[in-house]
Amino acid sequence: MDYQYKKTIADFDLEMLNREIEALCAENELLSAKLCTLQLIIEELATNIIKYGGKTGKDHSLEINIYTEKEKIVLIISDNTAAFNPLEAEDPDITQSSEERKIGGLGLFLVRKKVQSLTYENKNGLNIVKAVI
Repeated sequence: MDYQYKKTIADFDLEMLNREIEALCAENELLSAKLCTLQLIIEELATNIIKYGGKTGKDHSLEINIYTEKEKIVLIISDNTAAFNPLEAEDPDITQSSEERKIGGLGLFLVRKKVQSLTYENKNGLNIVKAVI
């Protein structure tokens, strides 16, 4: 693994994570070219996990792994919160104005547009999302 971040949801620190990813990207040209995309995807997925998955009251954790493979960036985010498949989330109606559109769904929509592939599996109580950028 080029990078691994693992914290409980209570200890998750997006600012620290972003600083670490920026430092990692400074050392890797491929990652550097996709820094904003990588940060957007991580923020959207992690925020959803924390906001919706962690409501069960358990001590949940979130793990982020980033590595490169054949000129592609692979991002794997896993958590032990409530099962949620982001691939099943309905796309927002982007033909409507922001005032007319229902709240929610735009972040996952952006994630799906920014990746080459996105997969999900729930294995041994873990949600595992793999994004190839």
